[in-house]
Amino acid sequence: MSKGGVSVFLSLVSAFFTAFVLMTLLRATAEKIFPNDYVNDSSELLWEIFVELIGLRDTGDEANFSAKFVGIVTIFVGLVLFSSLVAFITQEFESKLLALRKGKSLVVEENHTLILGFSDRIIDIIQELVVANESESDAVVVILSQESKEEMDDFLRNNLGELKTTRVVTRNGSITSLNDLKKVGVNVAKSAIVLNEAKGSDPEAVKSLADARVVKAILAIVAANGEENLPKIVGELHSQQYRRLAENIVPGAVTTLNEADILGRILVQTSRSAGLATVYLNLVGFEGNEFYFYRPDSGWHGVTFSQLPFHFSNGMALGVRHGDGTLTLKPNKDYQLTDLDEAIVLAEDDSTINFNPNSLIEAQNVGYLDYLPTLEPKIEKYLVLGWNNKAPIALKEYVGYLAEGSQVDLAVNELGEEVQSQFDKIVKAHPHIKMDVKEIDVNSISQLKSLNPHEYDSISILAGTGENAEEIDAKTLTILLEMRQLFREYSDKTGMKVTTDLIAEIIDSQETDLVIKAGVKDFVLTNQFVSKILAQVSQEPDVMSIYRELFSAEGSELYIKPISLYFPIEKIGKLTFADCVLAAQHRNEVCIGVRISAQATDKDKNFGIDLVPRMNKRLNLTFSDALITLADDQN
Repeated sequence: MSKGGVSVFLSLVSAFFTAFVLMTLLRATAEKIFPNDYVNDSSELLWEIFVELIGLRDTGDEANFSAKFVGIVTIFVGLVLFSSLVAFITQEFESKLLALRKGKSLVVEENHTLILGFSDRIIDIIQELVVANESESDAVVVILSQESKEEMDDFLRNNLGELKTTRVVTRNGSITSLNDLKKVGVNVAKSAIVLNEAKGSDPEAVKSLADARVVKAILAIVAANGEENLPKIVGELHSQQYRRLAENIVPGAVTTLNEADILGRILVQTSRSAGLATVYLNLVGFEGNEFYFYRPDSGWHGVTFSQLPFHFSNGMALGVRHGDGTLTLKPNKDYQLTDLDEAIVLAEDDSTINFNPNSLIEAQNVGYLDYLPTLEPKIEKYLVLGWNNKAPIALKEYVGYLAEGSQVDLAVNELGEEVQSQFDKIVKAHPHIKMDVKEIDVNSISQLKSLNPHEYDSISILAGTGENAEEIDAKTLTILLEMRQLFREYSDKTGMKVTTDLIAEIIDSQETDLVIKAGVKDFVLTNQFVSKILAQVSQEPDVMSIYRELFSAEGSELYIKPISLYFPIEKIGKLTFADCVLAAQHRNEVCIGVRISAQATDKDKNFGIDLVPRMNKRLNLTFSDALITLADDQN
């Protein structure tokens, strides 16, 4: 019995049946010496001993003294042994329930998405996976974390909406433990997302420790599966050193991303083109439009890249993935696709992508054919307000886009040696751009006013520090309200309209309504952006290469350009989307949608962003509207 578990159960059962045999022999002996008239055969005797032993009844009034004596002994022995057996079974049952509540039991799922860790972005990731799994009848997301199962379940229950066809299973354990990973079915999972427990605002020592833990978790996944049977692995890492280590564990099997790098680049692009953040939110993740790699079974029939869009009724081709795996966004419009090439198609769902060997629609040549107007390079002026790990990335990105003589200023709460040193390095490397750094109290409206914020093309407000997302966003919203008040006072005093765009980094995606009402022209949702990308890359790792191209200053990027660059004023009106695509091709660009300026503040209409409409859709455009294009530059 000291072995516990099954041994205790077998011991109690053995003792019970031993007692049953002994009590039967004792009663049979008593019946031989002092017989009872009501016992007719041995089967009745065996049954009476058994029910006495389990305590269901006594010997009865008609039994003689010997039978009653043996019955009392039998009941007493049964009371001890049978009660112990019942108590043991009850205890084991309760311990199993406790183990289930603590999340220690085995997961009996297959082909599931495994999330290692539990952070603020978990809700957005699961919501994205719910959308991705709508086509499956029974999809499963398994979470392994050191958080208690009850806490995780309560948090998910309070924050998740309808799960549709997806089930969420939580388990408690270490993400670096082989035993715990095997319990959650790492060897039969289709993908694994390793979350980083450190925030971007945490000290470098904390982020370094969290990165090491992510790399160790990836090593544990490889050890549990072997290099030949790995699920798709995507990990979030802050340090370039740790990203390199993770990707080299098994080359090609691990995809990593850095929140600061992605968001710093997006911040710059969205500050230079109002509305672009909404476009990116529609691109990343599974809700709305996403990227697919598509190749028709019958081949491409010799079409060129410029002809390709008119062979799809739904979806827009942005580039090509070649047979050797290399990727080209916006290739030469005369490039002829080979049968080994895959088109990079932006569409709502892969089921809607269908290539037709013949052109499905003929666009009108209503754009500028002989004369292509351009936007003259202009001197731009930008302000970055605040400092976090995205600030140096954003400053470097700005100088890659701006014309000579443009200006980028930085205003921070505390100008320490580290901030000054990083800023000086950037200034020294890019002497053609005017750059200045100021130390101000961002909570002081008078000091904010001293910056002359109305003079800037846009102001990017970076998220500060705080205990949680709510506290950080509250500080950001306060600055937004103060900026809006300054703009209003300036307009009232001078009679001039302020055209400065406000760009805000918002941690909690639920704060979007407050941000819009605070007068922000655009916003960057930190958790939502990264969570959407993590979820999408976990299902299709190659999509990460597209994002790296889009978020870089080199090559082609997304822009929102005035429609006057594509059509003369007398032609704007009832155009089809195919006309817009053809007009963009004349400028060596790829049009993926339109922006209706009248709907720019309407959340229900996606802030005026209409991505990848049907090619034959009639668009009632005005001269204040714009095309969303993939182009080499803003001009």
